[in-house]
Amino acid sequence: MPDTKAQRIIFPARGKVELTDFSLAKPGADELLVRSDYSLMSIGTETTILHQRYDPDTHFAKMFSFPQLQTGVQAVGEVEAIGGSVSEFAVGDKVYLRMAHRSHTVIPAADCSKIPSTVDLKAACWCGLAKTAFRAAWAGRFELGSSVLIIGAGPVGQMAIRWAHSAGVQELAVVDTAKPRLLHAQRGGVMLAFPQSIAELDKELTSLGQGTGPGIVVDTTGNAEVFQHAQAAAARFGKVVILGDTGYPSHQRLSSHVMTKGLTIQATHDSHDVDGWTQRRIDSLFFDLLKRGHFDVSGLITHEFSPSECCEAYELVERERDNVMGVLFDWTK
Repeated sequence: MPDTKAQRIIFPARGKVELTDFSLAKPGADELLVRSDYSLMSIGTETTILHQRYDPDTHFAKMFSFPQLQTGVQAVGEVEAIGGSVSEFAVGDKVYLRMAHRSHTVIPAADCSKIPSTVDLKAACWCGLAKTAFRAAWAGRFELGSSVLIIGAGPVGQMAIRWAHSAGVQELAVVDTAKPRLLHAQRGGVMLAFPQSIAELDKELTSLGQGTGPGIVVDTTGNAEVFQHAQAAAARFGKVVILGDTGYPSHQRLSSHVMTKGLTIQATHDSHDVDGWTQRRIDSLFFDLLKRGHFDVSGLITHEFSPSECCEAYELVERERDNVMGVLFDWTK
C-alpha cells in the first residue's frame, strides 16, 4: 500500500493555526489506518496551548512547544486498513480514537474503541471529554442521594453534569456566568443553575445538601482563582475535586476551610487510569448510556466547520466563548 496523503490542523506558532499536508506510512502489524469522519475540539485545553496561557514550569510547557504539530484529542472515523496481527477490527469498522485533528491516522489498535452501529458518530466524538469528566465522577464518588456542585458549565463541565445525572445524584447544581451554557446544563439534568460567579454566591450554596452545603464540589474551570471559592462552598468533611487543569497552578491557594471543615482535595486528570477504568472501559460505558438514553449530548455541538476553516473556528472560540460549546471539524467534506 502506498503512503497516504493526509491533512492535519497544527499550531505553527503562538496564536497561529494552519491546515497542512503530511504523509502516513502503512500501518504496522498491530496498527490501524483510520480515515477521520469528525473530530471535536477541546476548547479549553486547545486554546490554552494555542495562546500559551501557562507558566514555564507547568506540564503544559513540558508537553507542548511550537510548532505544535498535533492538536486535538478526540476523533471518530472508519478503518481503511489493518495490520497483520489485528483481529478485533475489520476494514469498514467505525471507531473512536484519542487522536488529533487530522484526516488520517495510523494508530495502535489497542488505542481505539469500536463504535456500536446504533450510536451517532457525532455523539461518539464526546468520548474524550466524557473520559476526562469520568475521572471526577469516580474520584468524587457520584452516587444516589449525594449533593454535587459543578463549577463551570463548559464542555468538560457538561460531561461531569451528565455523569452525575446518570449516577442518580439527588441534588445537582451548577454555577456559570454564561446563560447559554446553563441551558445546556439543564438539558443534561441539572436541578439548580446559578447564573453568577462563584465568588458572588454564599447563602445560595450553603442551602444545598440539606443546609450543610454540597458534599462534592467539582471545579472544571481551569481558573486558578476559583479554587478558594470551591473550598468555601463545600460542606464540612466534603470533597473538592479539581478537574479543570490550570496553566497557573502557583496561583491556586489553600484556604482555612481545608482545616476547619476537614476537606478532602482530590486532583484528577485524564491520564489517571485507576481501578481498571481505562479509555476503552469508559468508552464502553459511555456508549451504553448513550444507547439507553441516559447520557443526553443532543444540542451540545453548537458549531461545525470544515478543516479548511480551522482559523475561523479557533477565532470564534476566542470571540464567542460564552456561546460556544461543541466545535466539530467535518473531515467528510
